[in-house]
Amino acid sequence: MNGRSKQLRTDAKRTAILVGAADAFRRLGARRAGMREIAEALGLSAGNLYYYFRNKDELVYYCQDRTLDALLDVARTARAQYGSRGQLGSLIEGHLRVLLGEQASGVLHLEFDDLPAPLLKKVLVKRDRYERLVRGLIADGQKRGEVRPGDPKLDAFVLLGALNWTARWFRPGGAWTAENVARHHRERLLDGLLAPQPWSRS
Repeated sequence: MNGRSKQLRTDAKRTAILVGAADAFRRLGARRAGMREIAEALGLSAGNLYYYFRNKDELVYYCQDRTLDALLDVARTARAQYGSRGQLGSLIEGHLRVLLGEQASGVLHLEFDDLPAPLLKKVLVKRDRYERLVRGLIADGQKRGEVRPGDPKLDAFVLLGALNWTARWFRPGGAWTAENVARHHRERLLDGLLAPQPWSRS
């Protein structure tokens, strides 16, 4: 097996571990769930878990990096849509599919402040890049008159705050699916962001 094939298998196993670890993080919270609890939730020995992640910080960082890469893809896809309704609607639904989907680790997206400084810096750089893309979509819509006037940075924080908070209360297998939540948020949040349609002058 060549080096690339081995790395792909390792990455696939790491991703599978993150999916399984989500249950421990949901039940105990990101700070309380240690490597032993995560291994138990996965049905692994601690030694097997440590083979793929040297420590919990590395596991949390890998999750954050993977999630932010997916969100950056969401923002790029949204930008390719037509008009602010299409762009922001695509962003809202895409963000929630990433955050709440079957492969998501949910609350980990919110709790990473305890990472060591070098890893935290990498996460913050990528997170800020995503926030700037979201802010750009809002600012462009304001210039076109399609989004309500305001501070695009503050509007981006309001939007992302509403989207990210779903990780606190969403429960897989509960009353709502991730798709239900995504569609509902799209409808409600677009109502607040988009400028009212002008009256016809005819």
